[in-house]
Amino acid sequence: MSFTLFLGIAFCGIVSCALLSYILISYNSRHLFDSSKNRLADYVNGLSYDIERTGFPLGSDTTVSDDLFLLAENYSGRVMVLDNSLRVIFDSYRTKNGLTIVAPEILEGCRNNTHFSCDEEKQTATYVKLISSRSANGENLVFYIRYDVSNELIRSQTSRRYIMLIALSLCIIIFTLAIVLSVAFTRPLRRITRQLESIGNGKIDERLTVHANREVSEMSDSVNRILERSHEMEENRQNFVSDVSHELKTPMTSMKILADALLMSGEELPDMVREFLTDINSEIDRENHIISDLLALARMDRKTDTIHYERTHINETLDVILNRVAPLAESKEVEVVCESYRDIYAEVDEPKIITAITNLVENAILYNRPNGSVYVTLNANMTYFFVTIRDTGYGIAESEIAHIFERFYRVDKDRSRETGGTGLGLAITKEVVNAHGGQIKVYSKINEGTTFSVRIPLAKPVRNGGKG
Repeated sequence: MSFTLFLGIAFCGIVSCALLSYILISYNSRHLFDSSKNRLADYVNGLSYDIERTGFPLGSDTTVSDDLFLLAENYSGRVMVLDNSLRVIFDSYRTKNGLTIVAPEILEGCRNNTHFSCDEEKQTATYVKLISSRSANGENLVFYIRYDVSNELIRSQTSRRYIMLIALSLCIIIFTLAIVLSVAFTRPLRRITRQLESIGNGKIDERLTVHANREVSEMSDSVNRILERSHEMEENRQNFVSDVSHELKTPMTSMKILADALLMSGEELPDMVREFLTDINSEIDRENHIISDLLALARMDRKTDTIHYERTHINETLDVILNRVAPLAESKEVEVVCESYRDIYAEVDEPKIITAITNLVENAILYNRPNGSVYVTLNANMTYFFVTIRDTGYGIAESEIAHIFERFYRVDKDRSRETGGTGLGLAITKEVVNAHGGQIKVYSKINEGTTFSVRIPLAKPVRNGGKG
């Protein structure tokens, strides 16, 4: 949008400058020659009275001839007067008296009563005007002058250069103004975009704080109202989930105790009853796992589950995770390979990091192929440490990648049911990574496998004016 606005302002400004320059140059050229034409026209009007008064070219009064010689001298040119048969009756050069001249400019002057042309190469101008006769014989005369216009052309070229220089300066100013205006107008929109991205990445308590022109401010206020409404709905949802989870926890615990008591009573139970009790126990464990995950997410949503930062040896943490999942990998016939490039220490909440990474590694094992592999790598730079989990499983369709971090979303529902997945593991992982100020990305291709890349700061994030 900034570039489009810049192009629009620059285009309109440059076109306006070019048009204005053309108009000024044309006007200046016309004005320089119009002034000389007007003076000559005034002279010819007065000349017609002198010709009638003196009987020019006959008679002894040389007033008209003297004036014509003076005019030719003043204009550094050649003056001729022709009769109605185009015969020269006066020539300031005295070389064509009595000759008939049929020139295009003279014929056009006779036809249109006046003619003016300029030859910039020869730096001369030609002016022809029909002199209406005021004598009794009614014969018209033709006034002809070709004169030097080098000074006028120099002034015209100088004015043209000045106009072009001013136009160039205006173009530079317009370019600068276009840049400034495009940046100034789009800066609030870019700020809104950044803040909306931040809100979209999980910082739902933030609000737009953009103060600009009235339209942008109104848009910001409207978005804030929508966010407030969404926040209220989200709080209601969180309260509902938390309350329901707590209410379910108690009866599920009671059923678990009763089932365990029956299985451990020591009495002979029919095989079918024992099998049913074992299945009930397993389902209770699964439901308890779901409720525990829901409660964990509810605490994270409501910001009641704070992050307890402590300096942690990430390599040892990763070893703990891999030891935990080793039995699962063995049962699924999946090889887990880990590679660490250096010793890494970071300020993190170790239990939560263990939960997040364990979810990713377990998923890579559960949704892998028999005799498949999971590759876990650990690396770091000066700011972040990186954990990458790559598997050789079935992969995830591109259309589903955007949804895998949603709660209860399952890519393959049948396989998730077989593996006992709750659809909450990746949601919890993303919440933990976001809470640490990190980022998680996923790359996948069907039948080739999936890669999860986690980036987490080495140091505790600084928020709220320096409070972690």
